[in-house]
Amino acid sequence: MATSINNFSGLSSGVQWNDLVDATISAMEARNVTPITERISLQTKQQDAWKKLQTLVQDLNSAALAVRKAGFGGYTATVPTSASSGRSLLTATASNTATSGRYRVEVQQVADTAKLGGGSVADTSAARGLDGTFSINGATITVDAADSLSGIRDKINAANVGVTASIISEGGTAGRLVITAKSSGASGLDLADGTNGIARELGFVDSRSRPISSSTAAAAVALGMSVYPQPASIRVGDKIIVADLANQSIAQIAAKINAAGGSASVEAETYGDETRYRLVTDGNVTAVGGDPDSQAVIDALGFAAGKAGTVAQTVQTAAFTSSSDGVATAGTSLAGLKVDGTSANLNVGDAINIRGTRADGTVVTYGLVVQAGDTMQTLLDRINDTSSGFGSGTRTATAQLGDDGRIRLTDDTGGASRLSLSLTVTHADGSTGSLGATSTTVSGRSRQLQEGRDAIFLVDGQQFTRSSNTIADAVPGLTLNLLTAEPGTTVDVAVDRDVQSSVDATKKLVDAYNAIRTFYDEQRAVDAPLYADSSLRRVVNTMTEALRTDVSDNSTYSRGVHVGLVLDRNGMLTFNQDAFKKALADKPDEVETLFGFSGLGAAFVSATDSVTQFGTGAISTQLNSLAESKDRLRNRETEEKARLELRREQLILRYTQMEEAMTRLTSQSNSLLSSIQGLQGNTR
Repeated sequence: MATSINNFSGLSSGVQWNDLVDATISAMEARNVTPITERISLQTKQQDAWKKLQTLVQDLNSAALAVRKAGFGGYTATVPTSASSGRSLLTATASNTATSGRYRVEVQQVADTAKLGGGSVADTSAARGLDGTFSINGATITVDAADSLSGIRDKINAANVGVTASIISEGGTAGRLVITAKSSGASGLDLADGTNGIARELGFVDSRSRPISSSTAAAAVALGMSVYPQPASIRVGDKIIVADLANQSIAQIAAKINAAGGSASVEAETYGDETRYRLVTDGNVTAVGGDPDSQAVIDALGFAAGKAGTVAQTVQTAAFTSSSDGVATAGTSLAGLKVDGTSANLNVGDAINIRGTRADGTVVTYGLVVQAGDTMQTLLDRINDTSSGFGSGTRTATAQLGDDGRIRLTDDTGGASRLSLSLTVTHADGSTGSLGATSTTVSGRSRQLQEGRDAIFLVDGQQFTRSSNTIADAVPGLTLNLLTAEPGTTVDVAVDRDVQSSVDATKKLVDAYNAIRTFYDEQRAVDAPLYADSSLRRVVNTMTEALRTDVSDNSTYSRGVHVGLVLDRNGMLTFNQDAFKKALADKPDEVETLFGFSGLGAAFVSATDSVTQFGTGAISTQLNSLAESKDRLRNRETEEKARLELRREQLILRYTQMEEAMTRLTSQSNSLLSSIQGLQGNTR
């Protein structure tokens, strides 16, 4: 090891060895290391510049794709209300494949639902204990605590509101209430819930939370609440759970409801340009007496009457625990698994037989042989298998493991269901066993029992019959949404090109091109990272060449300059919107062709794809080359620094040895001088 000479000056020689070493090393570093470091720094800046250009080119690619598609900018559809009644009979939405024009539409009949079914009760003659109101076709039905399901039926029929109420027997004293409209039509059956949620208690509609921003974040956070209620008990149908908005998401609250034997799910919906989520439950959500925060939790979630949709059937297994009696999780080993506290005697080599029926009645029969490392997730994956399990077929179901250690298999569609599941075991020695009993915790049913008649409508005198009120195949590029039938009344649906959207799309193309040009001009400065870079010049020239695309088939608007796209003397692209709008009004088909698959849009897409193509494009090639060069330079830099350190140690060793030699010589000289002086003294 070399001796350090930091802060060391030659005591004997008087030489500042430390300064001499530092000066020598600094000179070597300036000659051998600094140029490499500076090249690494430059290439890092060049990489950053190419990455910025890559982003700008990708922006141009997106803008080009937007104008290349048919009908870029889109179309607008305008639908007036009925001149006879003032009602909105339909709405219309035009896609990019629409054609400008006028279409006369007559709605003769809308597709309706005319029958609703409520939830099942054990005894239709027993008092329901409900107190509140709901309305049918605008008439209020008042329910008292002493009313049985039969009594509620009689009250609906006595109200004479255009419907008939009946009870469908489900064996013995059990049954459910069904409401049927006496006449079909959009207003044939209009059911609305009251403040106490009687319609939800009867099972005609579900309960839905307000739409919130996330299904997985804590509910209070997703609701944007800075002050939120404490954890509290709430009643969902006849089940009671504790909801903690500060720590539980609506997905976790739904799981707790399902674990308690209820039915809940999270549904996504479009909210403006966002996706938001609702907690949906079967039955009414009410406060639990004696819990002061119960109603506050319900109010925060904003539960209200929802839709008359379907209820998905759910099948539940026994409770699984690990060999150490902890609640089973996805990672719990199958070997040593316990069922309801008792060992299932599962070992590697044993077979788990998965049997049952899908919701449509098709038989499921498959399984798995337990391998080392298999977990509950392995079992879930097999149950959900998309080739032979419940994840296959036309009526799929999904299995999930709850926080209580139970697997719940839920119909993905909802409605009347024959979904069933059993899990048995065949041990390697031939003996058999079971993974516990399964039960149907939620019976699948459809609240909407009858679809009603098809929609009948005319477009320019031609009659169409469709099963949906949303029709996309009557007029090319136009989707009609029928709202109300009014035979004999026609409305003129006007479809026009959305000129402003076309202008905006073109302006985005211009801005994206100019951003690349601005970047190029910045790099022409002498101190810019890509100064005088020929590859950069070729990339920019590629974009400019795309701009000069000529569509020879167009008789009037064959080049961008003809529609207001002009390069100024600095190479920046200008956009004359008035000229563009004039061209669009004059010959929209030519303008669309100019920007389409044989024009500017396609040329820019091709150019941008070419330069950004991974591995072969100019930008990708430059980035790869710089990355490889920097790696080589870093290796050289490391090697040169190591040589400097070695040289420093060598110099230190050499100068230390020199100082030591001079110290010895000085000592010997002093000793000799002392001896001479002594001899001289003796001779006197």
